[in-house]
Formats: sequence, structure tokens, C-alpha cells
Amino acid sequence: MWYSKCEMSLMSELRAFLDGVLVGAFEMSAAGNTTFTYDDGYRSLPTATPLSLSMRTSRSGWRAGVAGPWLAGLLPDSPGRLRELATEFQVTENPFRLLERIGRDAAGAVQLLPPGEASTDSAVRRGDVQRLTDHDLSTMLRDLARNPGTWGGTKNGGRWSLAGAQSKVALFRFDDGTWGVPHDSTPTTHILKPVVATMPDHDVNEFVSMEAARLLGFSVADHELLRTSTGERVFVSRRYDRVRADDGTWHRLHQEDTCQALSVYPARKYQEEGGPSAKQVAALLRRSIGEPDERRAAQRQFFDALVLTVAMLGTDAHAKNYSLVLDGRSVGLAPLYDLGSHAAYPSADGSALRGAMSIGGEYRFDAIGEPQFRDLARSFDITSDEATDRYRRITSAVADAFSQAAHGVSESFARELADAVAANAKRRGWTSAVR
Repeated sequence: MWYSKCEMSLMSELRAFLDGVLVGAFEMSAAGNTTFTYDDGYRSLPTATPLSLSMRTSRSGWRAGVAGPWLAGLLPDSPGRLRELATEFQVTENPFRLLERIGRDAAGAVQLLPPGEASTDSAVRRGDVQRLTDHDLSTMLRDLARNPGTWGGTKNGGRWSLAGAQSKVALFRFDDGTWGVPHDSTPTTHILKPVVATMPDHDVNEFVSMEAARLLGFSVADHELLRTSTGERVFVSRRYDRVRADDGTWHRLHQEDTCQALSVYPARKYQEEGGPSAKQVAALLRRSIGEPDERRAAQRQFFDALVLTVAMLGTDAHAKNYSLVLDGRSVGLAPLYDLGSHAAYPSADGSALRGAMSIGGEYRFDAIGEPQFRDLARSFDITSDEATDRYRRITSAVADAFSQAAHGVSESFARELADAVAANAKRRGWTSAVR
């Protein structure tokens, strides 16, 4: 209804599936404009899960200003990786063209497939998964580590798409602990991040940060530190958007990050660069979650996550590092992922460390305290007294949580990080705060 017959004849189509169910199609015009239209049958279902909170089923079609940022949010943030993918598949860096090639296994329940290509959920015992030897896995991770800008070049296999900037690979994990590359609709189940030269201890940092958050009561993605048979270190995160049924069939759970939900391109994920603010996310939660208990839980989970970011000096907690799980009319905050602390690293220019989102108008961690969180709390329908209680509970316990998380990790950086978080907590006066 938006294009002439001539324009329609030049359109390309990419069908969108959620856990194997056709929900609609993206179309790209000859001019490169991408739109999304829901399938009428799917849209009429009372339990239909929206593709995005930015593209509700209340409308049948959505224009490029909404569809474009959402598609881009499925792809890596790395310009080098996007260039490499475009070269490998001999297409432009247009998100639509790239996802024609690698959209089979994207974030959440999404599969993006050309017309005529079927989407079926494959049981483990019938899945076409190439099992990797120890040598294969080690080689793959070395390639990723040596070529972080391009995520290891073309050697990591598979037709999956992961968002984010850090070099990583998505693989399927067999019950015996070995790894594989799916070549059909079998979903990847884990994300592996190798150690790279520019971030030599990032695997330990992420593990300790995630474990500390878990100890503080946060819901986090399951995680572990591994070494390959040839000694490569790797951080492993189990995909919370993948579940296996009793019959062995894998299913995809739908999710999107808050940039996608707010129609913001990944390049603008930081608030200071035009990205979402904490108050914008708060407004999103308020208007998108109809069930009062679900809304209240999500508001407090996100508020607490912001307190954690300040307490642990998490400088990279931008809008793409928070996601929402969508299931019919239900919306909830996804488990935390991609956590990391800057506490053990000196500021490059000696300036105060800054967060990715402002709290009470402040980005500088040293300037963010109870008054700023009490101010922000109103946006989350949290009283000032409750905000103070939540702030003190997390900040007073963060040092102990990092200390416990570092225990048993052999790499010395784990203790360095825990000590740095404790030193910051002591300097801020949190260790003597009322629990």
C-alpha cells in the first residue's frame, strides 16, 4: 500500500519467523528502504508475540524508521566484521542484504529467511550439526583472538548473527560437552568469547562481574570460564533465549534489546551519542508492560541494575546491554549479560570514570549517589525511601560479592578486580552503609 506496482516488482523479501512460526515479512525497495508487514493470520492470534515493542501487532505495517533500526540491531557492532561479512557473501553492508545470508539464527526467537526457505525446529538427534574436534575449536578461537575486528574472518562457520562489538562465536553444545556448528535450523545454544590481545583479562572480568551480580541476587545468564585442550582461555555464556523441550527439540525464546525496542540504531547505543536514557527505558517499561506485578518487577530489576553499574564501575552498560523477553502479551527484563567492571583499569587520561547512561543528570560515577538515584526512582514508580534501601543494599554488599566471585579463579586478575571494587566501595563509604 506504500509503493507503486513498479516499485513492488523490484522489492526483495525476507520472511520473519518466531520459533518457526511465520509472523510477517521485511521488504526492501530498490531505493534501500526497509519496511515490515505482519502476516494477517499471525496478527489475528490473541496470543501473538510482537516482533518488537516498537512494532506492535496493533498495526499491520511499519515503515523504515522503525524496521531499519530493528534489523540493524541483529548484526555485530563491529565495522570490520560487517565489512568482512559483506565481502564473504558479495553483498553490500546493508542490514537486509547481510541478514539474507546470516539471519537463520539471530537473537531471540527470530529467523529471517528468503521466500521459499522453510523454518523448522530441529530435534537434537536429527539436527544437521557439524561436530568440532578440539583442534577445530582451538583454531576457531585463535582466529577470533587474532582477528578481533573481523571476528575471526570466515573461519567461524555457521549462518548465525550476533549483536555487539566484542569478538565472539555462537555454537551448539552437545550433551557430552563438545561443540558444533549448526547447518540447519538447529539453534546455537552458547556464546563463546576468546581472550584478545587488547583485552587480555576480559574473560576473567566478565566472569567475576557476572558471578558477583548473581551473588547479589540478580538474574544473570549462565556463565563459565573454559580452557581449550591447547590452552586458549574463553568465556562461555549459555543463551537464555534457547530452551530444550522434553522430547529433545530446541526452541527459541523471543527477546530484543532496548535500542531495538526504542527504534535506535546500534551506532547510537550510548546516551551521550543520542542513545536511550534510563528515563526512556523507564517509560518503555511503564507503557509496554500491562500486568502490574510484571511491570513492578521489571522496573525494580532495571533500577537495581543501574545501581550495580555504579557500584561496580561498569562503564559499558549501554542500551544494547539490556534486553527484554517477549512472550505473547507478557514482557519481562532479560537476565543480565555482558557485565564488566573498569575498577581495575586506570582511567586513560586521569578523568573520572563515566557511565553509559546518566543518573539524575550525572554521568560521572563519583558524582552519582543516593540523591541521584532518589531523583531517578520517580521514573520507575519507586518511592524515595525504597530507592535508598535498594541503593544501600547493593552498594554495601558489592565488595563482598566480588571477593566471593573471585575466590577459586586461578588468574590473578580476579583478585585484582575484587580488591579494586572493594577499594572504590571503601572510598565511597559504602562498606559502612546500613545493610
